[in-house]
Amino acid sequence: MVVVACGADQGDAGGTDPVLLATTSIWADVVNNVACEGDTSIETLIPAGGDPHSFEPSLADRARLEEADLVVANGLALEEGLADTLEAVESAGVPMIYVAELVSDPLPYRAAENARGDGTGGSDDDGDHHAEGLDPHVWFDPIRVAGVLPELGDGVADATGLDRTAIDRCVAMYQDELAALDAQIAAMVEAVPPADRKLVTSHEALGYFADRYGFEVIGTIIPAPSGLAETSAAQLERLASLIESEGVRAIFAEEQHSSDDAEALADQVGPVEVVTLLTGSLDQAGSDASTYTGLLRTTARAITDALQ
Repeated sequence: MVVVACGADQGDAGGTDPVLLATTSIWADVVNNVACEGDTSIETLIPAGGDPHSFEPSLADRARLEEADLVVANGLALEEGLADTLEAVESAGVPMIYVAELVSDPLPYRAAENARGDGTGGSDDDGDHHAEGLDPHVWFDPIRVAGVLPELGDGVADATGLDRTAIDRCVAMYQDELAALDAQIAAMVEAVPPADRKLVTSHEALGYFADRYGFEVIGTIIPAPSGLAETSAAQLERLASLIESEGVRAIFAEEQHSSDDAEALADQVGPVEVVTLLTGSLDQAGSDASTYTGLLRTTARAITDALQ
C-alpha cells in the first residue's frame, strides 16, 4: 500500500482525514497533486509494479474500497479483475470517478491498428477488456490528463469537503507542470528522425503516447489492449517480417509481463534492441519513475534513446 499525506506529516495519514483510494499508483499521484493543499490520506489499491489488467482484489481490498471517501479508477475496462468489485462498491454508494472516461477525445482501441493490413494489429473481438472500443491507457498523454483535472478536482472537493479554491490552485499548478513536461518530451522526440518513429510493443499500451508525439505503433506482440491476451506463432512470424521490412530498431517490452517473446523476436530479426518499460504503475519510491511526471519522462527518454 502506498500512502501519501497531503498537507500533513506522513505519519498522520489515516486518522480522520478523508481517504482517497486510487486503483493505480499513477492515479494516486495525480490525485495527490490535485489535493496538494488539503489534509487527506491518499492510498493505492494495486501495489507498485502490479498489473492493473490482472489484479484481483482480496476481501481486505474490498473493505478498503467500501470504507474510502472517494475511489478513483481508470475505467474503460482497464481494471479487468476489479470491474465487478468496483461496480458493487459504487452501487453501495461509495463515490467513484473513472478518470479515463472524463477524457473528451479518447482514442479507439484500433489506434494501434496496423494500417498495412498484414494482420499484426489483431481483431476487434479480443475479449471483454475493450467492450467500449476505447483505449484505456490515457495517462500516456499528459495534455489529455491535464484536461480532466478540473473535473477530477470537482469530484475530490465534493467527496471530501476540501476547499475548492485551494483545489483550483493545485489543479492550475499541476496543469502548468504537465504542459512543461509535454514540451520537454516533444523536444526529446525531435532528436528521433520521423522515419524512425515506429513502435513495436508488448501490448496495446502506447497508443496515446504515439498519438501525442507523432509515432506510429506498427505492431504488437499481444494484439490486444490487455496483457492478459495471448499471441500465436503465426502472429509472431508476421510481426518478425514487419520488423525486418520496416527497419524497426527496438521492441518495447513491459516490466509487468514476460519479455521472452520480445527477446525471441529480437534474436530472430536482429539487430534489434529490447527495451523494458514500466507502463501501468509507478516505480518504487526514490526512483526516477516514482511520480506520474517522472514515469512519462523516463518512458520518453527510454523510447527516444532507443530510436535515435
